[in-house]
Amino acid sequence: MKIHYIVTSLETGGAEFAIPTIVNAIKKEGHSVDITACEPRDMGAASLLEKAGLPYRVLFQKRPSIFKTIFNFIQILRKNKPDIIWTSLGRGTTVGQIAGALMGIPVVSWKHSASARLSMRLGKKLTSFWIADSSFVAQFLSDKMNIPKNRIETWPLYVCSPNHKSITAWNGKTILQIGSTGRLHAVKNYPYLLKGLALFCSRHPQWAQHVHLSIAGDGPQRSELEHIIQDHGLQNHVSLLGFTNDVEGFLRNLHVYTQPSHYEGMCLAVHEAMAMGLPIIATPVGEMVRSVKEGKTGFLLGRDEKIVETFCTKLEEIFQNPNCLKKLGNNAQSYVYDHYGQDQYSKRCHKILQKILTLTHKR
Repeated sequence: MKIHYIVTSLETGGAEFAIPTIVNAIKKEGHSVDITACEPRDMGAASLLEKAGLPYRVLFQKRPSIFKTIFNFIQILRKNKPDIIWTSLGRGTTVGQIAGALMGIPVVSWKHSASARLSMRLGKKLTSFWIADSSFVAQFLSDKMNIPKNRIETWPLYVCSPNHKSITAWNGKTILQIGSTGRLHAVKNYPYLLKGLALFCSRHPQWAQHVHLSIAGDGPQRSELEHIIQDHGLQNHVSLLGFTNDVEGFLRNLHVYTQPSHYEGMCLAVHEAMAMGLPIIATPVGEMVRSVKEGKTGFLLGRDEKIVETFCTKLEEIFQNPNCLKKLGNNAQSYVYDHYGQDQYSKRCHKILQKILTLTHKR
């Protein structure tokens, strides 16, 4: 089976970073995959594709009209003649859906979050088969987008490596290192997180010098975050590190991982942190609803503006009982080992590809 995989861009993000693992799993099943990105953006995922030896093309260096993107993609399809178009993320999905409809090629689409723009809702019938990156997103497809359950399958993007070495738990005497990775974008809710940290420092000056937040990532909200840091006097408490290729190295220097997002799908970063034995402070969105359990694998934040007060409160709980972090981290690690091993990942891939094969037989 020849598959053409089209994604919106190769920017820094969980869906983009997962492409090498997804494509290699598909190729291991005996299928070929061609990879196209509509546009580059920051190209944070490109190095991972290159490291995996996977060639790719980028249609345009700057975003053109949707019509021009579809036209160029159709020219590639006419030359390569794939059996399936496999789409990922908003623009990639719209381009793939319309091109597939015009060319008579079945479309398979990832859904990476429990939200959908109007274009995706309008084009949902152009996708023959939907793949949710988590059970939470699968439920969204069924309940909110009214996709029949027989057209939905779940394939979690995360694969837990058994070789992770656990981090050293915080002893309550050193600086508590909290971290997060993600694009500096409104959906990540980092302004609320910074304000929550500022509130904690103002309420508890005796603890203020013993907490530090590091955010690894870049994006359009960087300037706003820098202003918040300056306005709230957080220069000694927050580091905006920019993009990093060494996520594991970043996580290894933390005691707690936080993800205050407005919405998520699988959220690879949270599960990677859990695999290293880090307790999580997160909003109850996406798969974190199931993975992050209050008092078991971490702490839950309120949604959006409620993050400010609840982040402050969770920090208070940690400083009052530092020993809780070790137990929470151990539980978090056990959870991902039990749910996201290589065997489960490969079996889901095989099952999905068998279903997709039936689409090619109907052409």
